[in-house]
Amino acid sequence: MAGNSRRHIPFDQDLELLPKPVPGWDAEWVHLGHGPVSNEAMRATFGSGSFAVFQTSSAGILRGTNAADTVAILASLPATNLPRSHARSIGGDAGLTLPPGAAFDLYLPEGSGIIIFALPAPPKATTTDVIQEVQAAKLRALDKAQTTLLARCVESLEAIRAAVASSRQISGTHRALLQATATALFTEDFARPYDSREPLQRHRAVARACAFIDTNLRASIALSDLCAAAGVCTRALEYGFRDFYELGPMAYVRNLRLCRVRHDLQMPGNGDDSVSSAARRWSFTHMGQFSHDYRVLFGEMPSQTLARRRGESASAMPRERKQVRSSEPRG
Repeated sequence: MAGNSRRHIPFDQDLELLPKPVPGWDAEWVHLGHGPVSNEAMRATFGSGSFAVFQTSSAGILRGTNAADTVAILASLPATNLPRSHARSIGGDAGLTLPPGAAFDLYLPEGSGIIIFALPAPPKATTTDVIQEVQAAKLRALDKAQTTLLARCVESLEAIRAAVASSRQISGTHRALLQATATALFTEDFARPYDSREPLQRHRAVARACAFIDTNLRASIALSDLCAAAGVCTRALEYGFRDFYELGPMAYVRNLRLCRVRHDLQMPGNGDDSVSSAARRWSFTHMGQFSHDYRVLFGEMPSQTLARRRGESASAMPRERKQVRSSEPRG
């Protein structure tokens, strides 16, 4: 195969650090499992489309917004525990469609993974196209031909991963398979519904509670506040959150805050180098309990996260200074 017919595939080992897993996406990883974050992401392009695969060794939430000019379909990698979107499983003959600008909220159990195909959205001149009529992320039925092609993509993926790390490349054959799969997925059946049942009341309540949490995450939040915002009793909200994320509402609030602190501690160029100030920013007031919860969730102390960032920043400083000196005029 000629060199120009191959394309390198980037493999990223930490999904936390992938703000745009698909071009135009704005995504966040919320870690829910205990221990170090160990996720793998692969991204590739074919023609005008994009293909991405995520696998996680621990439970978490991948949430964000689809690009304004992109349509996408999500399917599941083979796994015992399937990913879920608003408590409904994605896998087998069920995929999730994302119209342009649609929000997504995916719970990935330990050891699960997703496949994402994304293509440019049809031009606005073709608003009668069935794809343009889809206004929200929804489960869609996949036929036998589509699931067969997705299975072939998974087989192809395993072949790529078996290659030596330095030579992980996508061939013209693989790109042709990705293009054929995308063509089969994005057809007139794109909007074929999988499940027309209305969401349960407790599931609607979770959406309302999460909206309240997003707005008030830096303030004090009690379970009674969430129940009032969601309009349900404590038990209904507990059941709803466990349907969505397999943990209770207050544990969700704690983990989301811990992830925001970790994000702040990891960000290069963040002028605030204090663990305590980052923790207090996200409404942690008991530093001992905060450090314990952080270590349980991420497998390291917050000071270690910060030290690693400082070390990376310090190692870059001599090179930067050298470049500045070499650019100064001589004589």
